[in-house]
Amino acid sequence: MSRRKKSESTRPPEHFLDLADVLVYVGQVIARGVPGAVWVRAEIAGLTDRRHLYLDLVQLEDGTEVAKCRATVWARERYALEAKFRRATGGALTAGLKVLLLCTAEFHPQYGFSLNVLDVAPEFTLGDAALKLAALRETLMREGVYGLNRALPPPTDFARVAVISPAEAAGLGDFRREVDALEAAGVVEFVYLEATFQGREAAGSLVQAVEQARQAHARAPLDALVVIRGGGAVTDLAWLNDLEVARQLATFPAPVMTGLGHARDDTLLDEVACLRTDTPSKAAARIVRTVAAAAARAQEDTRTIRLHAREVLAEADAAALWALDRVRNAARRQADAAQTATDALMRQALGLTPQRTLARGYALVRDETGRPVTRAAQVRPGEALTLEFADGTARVQGQ
Repeated sequence: MSRRKKSESTRPPEHFLDLADVLVYVGQVIARGVPGAVWVRAEIAGLTDRRHLYLDLVQLEDGTEVAKCRATVWARERYALEAKFRRATGGALTAGLKVLLLCTAEFHPQYGFSLNVLDVAPEFTLGDAALKLAALRETLMREGVYGLNRALPPPTDFARVAVISPAEAAGLGDFRREVDALEAAGVVEFVYLEATFQGREAAGSLVQAVEQARQAHARAPLDALVVIRGGGAVTDLAWLNDLEVARQLATFPAPVMTGLGHARDDTLLDEVACLRTDTPSKAAARIVRTVAAAAARAQEDTRTIRLHAREVLAEADAAALWALDRVRNAARRQADAAQTATDALMRQALGLTPQRTLARGYALVRDETGRPVTRAAQVRPGEALTLEFADGTARVQGQ
C-alpha cells in the first residue's frame, strides 16, 4: 500500500506548458495590457551603435536604480529620429541623457522584454537640463558663492595662466596656435592641465584639474584660470553643469575664463566665471589682446616718463644755472665786502705803526739789551732803561 502511494507521488504532472507557450502567453498579456505606443520617461544608461541603435534604459530614484530594460531604435526609424534630436539639441543620443521616448512594448519568447522606439521628444531633454541648471544655480546662490569669481577684476595683463582642457583636443590646438608665441617670447607662462569634459567621469576629472590649478596658484600666483573645449552639442555641455565643478570655479582665487565652444547656450561654468568667451580661439585672442594692450600702455608710459624726465632735466638745468648765478653773485658780493673789510683793516693796521704811536705822545721802553719792556714787573730796581720818544731817547733808572 505504502509502496503504491510512493510510486504515484513521484509520477510527473500530466498537464503542463512548454516554455515557449508560457512566454507567448506572457507576450499576449503584455500586448493586451499595452495595446499601443506610450511615452516613456527614462535615462539612457548605455548605448550600442550598430546598424540599429540599442539602448539600456534605467530609472533612478535618489541615485538608486529602480527599473531597467532594453530598447531598440530600428534602422528604419533611426535616421529621422536622430535628425530630429540633433536639430533640437545639436547632438546625438548619448549615455547619461534623460529622454522621453514614444515606445511600443514587446515580449519575444527568445529575447525577452524590450521597447521599440518610434519617436523622441527632444524638448523634454532640453527642459530637464534647464531644470537641473536652475536647481544648481539656486544652490550656489544660497551658499553665497555664485558671484564670487565674477566679482574679481578682470586681468589687465597676463604673466602666468593655467589652462584646463581635454587632452589633445582640437580646441586646445586652436588655443595654442594663438598663444604659443607669447610663451616662446617669455612673455606668458602657461600651465596646461588635462581633464575629461564628457561622460560620468567628467565631474571628478574637472574637480581634480581645478585642484591642481589651486596648487599651481599657491606655488606662484596665477593671473587667470582658463577652461576650454571645442565645439559641442547642448547635450554634451550638460556634463559641465555639475554642482561641485561650478563651486570650485566660483571660489577659485584668480579670475576664471571659459571658452567652451558654444555661442548659443551657457553652462553653469560660464555663469560663475569672471570672463566668458565662446570658443578656445576667442579665449586665446582675449589673452593676446590684453597682453598687447598692456605692452602698448607700457610703451606709452615709457614715452611719457622720458618726456617728463627731459622736461624735469631742462627745468633742473635752468634752475641750476639760475642758482649758480645767484651763488656767483652772492660770492662776488661777499668777496667785495671782504676786500673792503680787508682794506679797512690794512688802513687801520698802517695807522698803528710805532712811529705814528710815538707821535701821538707815547714812549717805547727798552731794557739794557734794547728789548721792549711791556710790563712793570719786568723792570729790576736800579736797572737802566731807555725811553724812546718821537723826537729822540732819554736814559732813566728803574725804581
